[in-house]
Amino acid sequence: MNSADPVVFCGMGGSGSTYLRHALARTGLTVHNKPDIVHHRHWVKRGRAAQRDEFSRRAGGFTMDTTGIAGIQHYFDQLAATPATSAVLSTWAEQQLLRYTTRRRVVFLLREPAAAYRSMCDPGRHGDIAEEYGGVDSWYAVFYAERWRKTAEEYLALRAAGWDVSLWSYENLPDHARRDGYGEMVTQWRLSAPRLRPTLRDETIDLIRTCTREVREALDVPEW
Repeated sequence: MNSADPVVFCGMGGSGSTYLRHALARTGLTVHNKPDIVHHRHWVKRGRAAQRDEFSRRAGGFTMDTTGIAGIQHYFDQLAATPATSAVLSTWAEQQLLRYTTRRRVVFLLREPAAAYRSMCDPGRHGDIAEEYGGVDSWYAVFYAERWRKTAEEYLALRAAGWDVSLWSYENLPDHARRDGYGEMVTQWRLSAPRLRPTLRDETIDLIRTCTREVREALDVPEW
């Protein structure tokens, strides 16, 4: 891979996706900021006009003409035709929609799920969402674990279908980025320790890891 390739990146909250977006931009890429978030239930409830406007804002003026698979394919076609432009996505991978579009190069960024959840729930990040559900040790942990599992399953499905996909683990991001030709984007990388306890109870950590155990074993990342 190199910065001219039309690559799509998929990253979950808590896995370093914000760093990824900024780091890619520093290499000279124009990077769309998770425009697929408009297919999350929050934006669906706000209506199609709000979805359309938010998508265009996050995608630098790019459009998605329908809310179905055809609209996603149209967006990818626009993206592929625009030099040095890419996107960091989240929702479409979680909803397992990429497999229904034209084959392309996709990089998935994932972190060990309990650590990713702990990071996402920081008060300065998305801790307010966890609080709406009853706190970090609420059923929101199960919701997050299911999202993580479905995202990882999408990577496995694309790999099995012969797509040109890569998995970058947060814990090994510099090595994985250099392996795929993106070494210039990780010069400022600083690994953040997970610090699971005392923020998360042991029961919550075990629950997240139980929900994701099968797919983690299939991914075969030693650190997980």
